[in-house]
Amino acid sequence: MEIFKPNNPAFDKSCAKSRRARRSIPFPPDFMVREDLPEWLLEEILIRLPLSSVFRLRCVSREWLLRLSDPFFYRRYLSFRGSLPPSWTLLYGYSRSMKDVPKTTYWDRHSTGDVTSPQFSVLPSHLSLGRLRFLGCSNGLLLCCQSWRDLYYVYNPLTLQCISLPRRVSLIEPTREGLITKVEGDELKSYKVIQVGQQPESPAELLVDVFSSETGLWTNHSFCSSQPDHFPKQFPYFRFARAVTVKETVYLPDYKEGVLMAYSPYASPDQLSIFRLPDHELDRLPEWFKLCDAFGEKLRYYTVSEAWENPKLEVWELADPSNGGKWSLVHSCRWVEIKWEDARIDVSSLHRGFHPLCFHPSKPNVMYLWNMKCITAYDMEATRLEVFCEPDGSFRGLSWESVMPFVPPNWPISIPRATWNQEDQR
Repeated sequence: MEIFKPNNPAFDKSCAKSRRARRSIPFPPDFMVREDLPEWLLEEILIRLPLSSVFRLRCVSREWLLRLSDPFFYRRYLSFRGSLPPSWTLLYGYSRSMKDVPKTTYWDRHSTGDVTSPQFSVLPSHLSLGRLRFLGCSNGLLLCCQSWRDLYYVYNPLTLQCISLPRRVSLIEPTREGLITKVEGDELKSYKVIQVGQQPESPAELLVDVFSSETGLWTNHSFCSSQPDHFPKQFPYFRFARAVTVKETVYLPDYKEGVLMAYSPYASPDQLSIFRLPDHELDRLPEWFKLCDAFGEKLRYYTVSEAWENPKLEVWELADPSNGGKWSLVHSCRWVEIKWEDARIDVSSLHRGFHPLCFHPSKPNVMYLWNMKCITAYDMEATRLEVFCEPDGSFRGLSWESVMPFVPPNWPISIPRATWNQEDQR
């Protein structure tokens, strides 16, 4: 018996014959586009496909590649997808051993656009970089780092494109980071990364390092207290919560001090704004029971006031950031007014058993809270709690620190080519 092996002439001849046979087999009629199908109807079918299906069809033939790469189709597709509820996920943002995470929890980039209901998911480890911790997001891009914050990456989880940033020249230990992207006509023009920190022995100065993709350089800015209404003498030592990006502004809340920092590196790189959080004097619970997060192009603030006697849940919205930070109350109710029926919701500790995670990115009346063993969805209009999902038992103590809402773009965004030397670039 003759054994077929590589570099064996008989083996090569057999493979060539098999390839010719496969090419000679016509496609079944179900996989062919009918010649009498009107162009307008074909286009209406294509714009309704999920993004993963569109990109698979681009690989069928040159004709399909040209058809689905046409700018007119691209604009029609984005216009149609923009009228649908966005696909998004509650993304677990900590680096951890992936062997402890069930594969059913992995976020599937190929399913983008297939499912409109949110999910709780974990990004699989990067092929080259391994496990990553996600620090912020903007327009479908993630700012992330490895276990140590000495090297940062801008990562596109849809295309797996990853750009490493040059190392900082500042010696401060950053307390928080943020990512801001500049998008024009669905095209990413540039991005900026900010790092905020203070010297522990001299917190009077707030130091902000800004990286610009346009120059490939870090620039340093320092700010001192110039608002005596908030800080009569000098800045305290801030403990900022997770940064939130709204439009081209990064917001940094400090729940203990009851203030919100706003920084816009594109519009005003030399200016830092400070807003007072509403009803701060009534809040008595720790920072895990408060939340500043984005809703669309607005910033919202969740808090529990009068926590020990007949607690009250409140949601505020930053109405006019340019006019001293005016807040408007969008929801208020007593905790005893909230209804639920699911037995999985643990109410043994009432409001102290619920940690806010995020607001729904497109539904104004929905937000998500962690309740001991499950994630609950709170409908502010109906004042009702429902179980959203039950993460695997390996996830404990979820909060805004470990979970962030991630909304993939309707069309993959390409990160501009780096103009600096790529350190540890994979």
